[in-house]
Amino acid sequence: MGKKEKTRMQYAETVLEHWNDFSMLSNRFISAFAFRGQANSEWKITSSIERMIDHLYPPNPIQIYSTCPFERNLLREFKWKYPLYEKNYIPDDNRVIEWLSIMQHYGCPTRMVDFTFSPYVALFMALNESDYNYSSIWCINQNICMAPFSKEHKQSDDKTEYLDKNMFNDYIYEKANKMLRNALYNNPSSEPSKRIYLVRPQMINERINRQQGLFAIPESTEVSFEDNVFPLLSNKEVTSIPFKKLIDYSYSPEGKYGAIDYALIKINIPSDFKYDIKKSLYHMNITDETMFPGLEGLSKSLIYNRLFK
Repeated sequence: MGKKEKTRMQYAETVLEHWNDFSMLSNRFISAFAFRGQANSEWKITSSIERMIDHLYPPNPIQIYSTCPFERNLLREFKWKYPLYEKNYIPDDNRVIEWLSIMQHYGCPTRMVDFTFSPYVALFMALNESDYNYSSIWCINQNICMAPFSKEHKQSDDKTEYLDKNMFNDYIYEKANKMLRNALYNNPSSEPSKRIYLVRPQMINERINRQQGLFAIPESTEVSFEDNVFPLLSNKEVTSIPFKKLIDYSYSPEGKYGAIDYALIKINIPSDFKYDIKKSLYHMNITDETMFPGLEGLSKSLIYNRLFK
């Protein structure tokens, strides 16, 4: 029992040993995670507003500047000018998640970080325009990430049983929206918690739908996105494991029912596997054309239509 406690909620890193290794993981194990693909394995998970401040105020700006004032000003100006461009859909003023979702969609920096429920969409995003030796997929455990909120809800409402999934997702959405409303409209907490909300906007757009997307929203902007994840982990220093071990674990009782031993996994993908993986994704109909709506996606996908047919 003691040995099991030492291994739970760990931060692990692994590397694909064969191009189709990812498909060997059990579906139940995969369903415990949300995924993010990144073109360079050396990149950390950062929000677009973190990267903006890093560009404007190097070095180590997150240690000096909270992103919150920047985000508040961006939101205020975006909402002011938004009706010039869109008159059919204008979110309620207090639905901050909806506003930030629209801003994120059109490239405005926010604290939100894009994730997907599909590991194969994450694979596509990691490899699509990567020229690096290794790309990566970040896997965050939804069950572990949401566990503190489940506990809070039970305590506050004196619940003896968990809510069904849809009701619990609504609870998380409202809790995250209230946090953002206080941070960006009212008086933010002087000591915000370091934690992550996993939410989907109520008004979905075509890109989120095609990419099976969701957002990871950090509560504290006084620290980096990564520092909001660390409280979930038993080890801040990454533990390297062979991918075969991850496959075996995915079929164990612990792996199939919540993957309780892993809170954060980074899977590195050698560039040598890029062609075979992208060809496999092409046959799964995961291409630029299906991932990105409009002529942009169609145009980008044409080269792969010729390459893989």
